[in-house]
Amino acid sequence: MPILHYLRSKFNNSKQASLRTKLLLMFVVISILPIVIIQTISYHLANFYIEEKVNMLTGINLFHIKTNIESDLDYYKETAYRIAVDDNIVHLEESFNQGTDVERALSRGRIWKGYASYCYTKEEIRGITFVNKDLQSVYYDKKNFSTYNPFWDNHDDATKAGIYSKIINSNGIVLLPTMMNVDSAERSDERFYMGLRVRNIRTKEDIGIIIMSITEKRLDTICNIEQTENLTKNHVNVYSFIIDDNGRIISFRDNKYIGAHIKEYANNGDTSELYSLNDIINQIPEFFQKRIIINDTFITGTNWRVISVVDKDSMFYEVDILKNLTLGISLLIILISIVLILIFTNRFYDSVNRIVTGIKKAKKGDLQARVVLNTDDELSFIGNEFNEMVVKINALVEDIRRQGEHIYEISDQCRKAEIEALVSQVNPHFLYNTLDCINWMALRKDEYGISTMISNLAQILRYSIGKVNEQVPLYYEIEWLKKYTYLQQVRFNHSFVLKLDIDEMLLDCKIYKLLLQPLVENAIIHGFKDYDSGRELVIRIHRYQDHHLKIAVADNGCGIPQEQVSRLLGQDKPDKIGINNVWQRIQIYYGKSATMNITSNEGEGTTISLIIPLLRWENKQ
Repeated sequence: MPILHYLRSKFNNSKQASLRTKLLLMFVVISILPIVIIQTISYHLANFYIEEKVNMLTGINLFHIKTNIESDLDYYKETAYRIAVDDNIVHLEESFNQGTDVERALSRGRIWKGYASYCYTKEEIRGITFVNKDLQSVYYDKKNFSTYNPFWDNHDDATKAGIYSKIINSNGIVLLPTMMNVDSAERSDERFYMGLRVRNIRTKEDIGIIIMSITEKRLDTICNIEQTENLTKNHVNVYSFIIDDNGRIISFRDNKYIGAHIKEYANNGDTSELYSLNDIINQIPEFFQKRIIINDTFITGTNWRVISVVDKDSMFYEVDILKNLTLGISLLIILISIVLILIFTNRFYDSVNRIVTGIKKAKKGDLQARVVLNTDDELSFIGNEFNEMVVKINALVEDIRRQGEHIYEISDQCRKAEIEALVSQVNPHFLYNTLDCINWMALRKDEYGISTMISNLAQILRYSIGKVNEQVPLYYEIEWLKKYTYLQQVRFNHSFVLKLDIDEMLLDCKIYKLLLQPLVENAIIHGFKDYDSGRELVIRIHRYQDHHLKIAVADNGCGIPQEQVSRLLGQDKPDKIGINNVWQRIQIYYGKSATMNITSNEGEGTTISLIIPLLRWENKQ
């Protein structure tokens, strides 16, 4: 822990901490710090278990809400089905569709009475509307007795046709979103709607659709009724509301947000009013700018979701009070303890301070310094011993001064010789350290590309400056070539790519350092000359005839004219510097057991193949 490291450093650093400070720090470490740690752990554990408990209670509340809403919806569905199969009402609806004007007028009144009987089975069922295929409607509403149908007549023909098509083509109940219902007297309330297709059971002909309107307040009441009693009686604020699968608000306390969409739950582009979940929750006064816990559950058989919001601040109200009380008491105990420590250590600290002052004076060269204590304890003994020591030191000072000049001259000469030797040692470590410094400067300025190049360059230098004629695992050589090729790619603006086709079983084979580098460099410098992009450098390494390695370096560059290829192959020593270097080295290393071949087509590229003995490490580390 950072606090423990800080206290340890303060305790051990005598230049920064007095004895009194150390005693206080010791008191903090032994007494206060464990209390703070225990209190912190206890607080977080309490928070965790309380939150788990609230989540459990919220889950129970959500289950009750879900069950009650499903029960109510089942009742509304059953009512809609009863209306749809009521022979009298179905007959009247057919008369409304096909009868004369007089029959239509009579059937309208009788339908109105039939719907009224069903509406009064539940107080929250506010109205029922019948719509035929011509989008003509008959409706009953408990609060509106005019001929104007606020739900149906407020829509344009396209919207009406969409609603009718959605319900008539469904084999079951269709839930429509909550909308504002404004009657002829300008009275408004929010309602959600359930639609069902009506057909003649005997002839199987579609008659039309019925749409039942239910007040939205019923949903809000179910969501926030006594199910939250266990929480609210303990001063925990809880509120629940309903949205659909596109984040559209179906039921909410503030009616102006009904129909708006919550962007965290929206899943298509049909979102005219878009709010964040926090924006919506902040409209509830009890939750404004509060920390919250959110749980949700789906309502079976619908596309609705109940969201439950719990006020975390009110949930932890008692815990916070206890924490603050404990903190206050702890601070009071700490202050009292510090005062007592200061009182009891005052005399002790005064003696120690006099000894420290005498030591500091002697350290500065004042050998006349003395420590005078008016006590008879261990500190007095230390003071007397210090005084005797200063007297002896004073007697030796003259001898030391006489020898000082001679010693200084010798030391000065040695120091100059060491400095000159260090200055003359400009070796590869200077380069590595300089590149490392530049690398850190690039990282501080977020120049990661430059940092990568410098890092690769440093590793290339470190690899190449060592013994060139030593053998290394093939894996090291390939890794070095990757870094070397990366720098060349950056140099030539990524005009080519590197492709590796290597048998992984051969990566532990021996190969001489930097054997392949001249071939790679030759391909990049000469093969890709005058090309800006689209070039490939391919390195293939595979087993050849059991006891050999076949290494091929291929490019799709400009190629070498055939007469020049023939001339190169006909010479004991190829005249290309890079090729010559490789040829000479493999002759030295492997003799006649190694061969080199060049294949090239002008304008298509060049492939240089090496066949060398396959050697493995005898002892793998």
